[in-house]
Amino acid sequence: MTDKPRRPKSEPKGRNRPATPSPPAPRPSPPSWSPPQRPRWVERLNAHATAAGAARHLVSLDGAEMLQTARTATGLDDLGGGAWRLHYDVLVAALENESSLHLAGRIITRTEILRSLRNRLQLVALWRERPEILQAELLPPVFIVGSPRSGTSILLELLACDANNRAPAMWEMLHPAAAVQDDAMRPVGDATTQFWHDLQPEYESMHANSGDLPNECIFITMNDFLSDAWGGPHVVPSYEAHLFTSDHRPTYSFHRDFLRTLQQRRSGLRWLLKAPSHLAQLAALFAVYPNARIIQTHRDPLKTIPSTLSLLGTLKWMRCERVDLGRLAQWIARGQAASYEREIAQRRDGTLPDDRFVDVRYTDLMTEPLAAIENIYEQLGWNLDAPTARAMTDYLHRKPKGTHGEHRYSLEQMGLEAAAERQRFEFYRERFRVQEE
Repeated sequence: MTDKPRRPKSEPKGRNRPATPSPPAPRPSPPSWSPPQRPRWVERLNAHATAAGAARHLVSLDGAEMLQTARTATGLDDLGGGAWRLHYDVLVAALENESSLHLAGRIITRTEILRSLRNRLQLVALWRERPEILQAELLPPVFIVGSPRSGTSILLELLACDANNRAPAMWEMLHPAAAVQDDAMRPVGDATTQFWHDLQPEYESMHANSGDLPNECIFITMNDFLSDAWGGPHVVPSYEAHLFTSDHRPTYSFHRDFLRTLQQRRSGLRWLLKAPSHLAQLAALFAVYPNARIIQTHRDPLKTIPSTLSLLGTLKWMRCERVDLGRLAQWIARGQAASYEREIAQRRDGTLPDDRFVDVRYTDLMTEPLAAIENIYEQLGWNLDAPTARAMTDYLHRKPKGTHGEHRYSLEQMGLEAAAERQRFEFYRERFRVQEE
């Protein structure tokens, strides 16, 4: 045992004694999470990049070249106004300089960029040809928000069972101008969406993907190049910073015009939308949709954070050679806490209209889903009739949890300490009466 050090005789006593410096805060433990094994076909494809010297030699992400390619492929030139070009340039630079994309990742990312540019060209042309589209009325939309992994997806799918609700399908968001005409791009949208399962089969245990399922608004806003659809699956810290500091109101205006376009397929229904990323942009959302309603799901952050990190780590690994989950873990934990603090303060001071929120606990949704939905309908002033309730119950029976395997994760695996995170989010659990899991 080490002897207790003695105080030097010259050291002052009592109140004049200098304060003992606090010990340094413990450094976060390195994450023990490791990415899943890539399928053999992906490894073999990526080997072609090594043979050529680098993936960028085979698949270009040059911003100017992709703009010209999209224009040539469509025969259209006008990409519309707004700040999209700034967002685009920041994204392309971050992808090239920060992401370390492997060959499969570059192919998918180039496809998504060209598809988004193609969508812009086609939408601008459609709006010029049919200006009445942008004058169409929208019923007040309902947005489902909440932290990732807090039940937003299953709640969206259940509420979409109501024939009075209109939740955009994934394939419609991927091919909006074509969707106005017919269903020809439906199988293409489904194939490219489900390809993510081929790229990394473990992803299917984390999130259901299909062209026919409703999905997040990030696949609308990605066409304006200010979206978590770009930040989520790529390692792009400079773009994530740009995403955080940018004004999202113009992108929500684009979002509204996008809905007006999809409404040409079916009109007169309530728009039902969802994205966890809306939580960080609620003021911008209400600036464009002042009559919107918000359904917010709440779950124990000690469950949502490691689940989110596992999913994001896998998404990035599907495209990138390297994933720094330690940096990501600290960023996600701090960011979610700051987002909740801001929302609570803004709902309290009236910056956000508190009476337009419906708060739903994840544990209630999981244990008594129909009762939780009845409560949502009552607060929204909707009628939950018997056929709709049966449709929701049947949907749950057809989609039991764990159909595609169990998604395993833990807080410790991500290099985060439970006690510290419990303290960090104590204010949030108290405010919304969130149970620890």
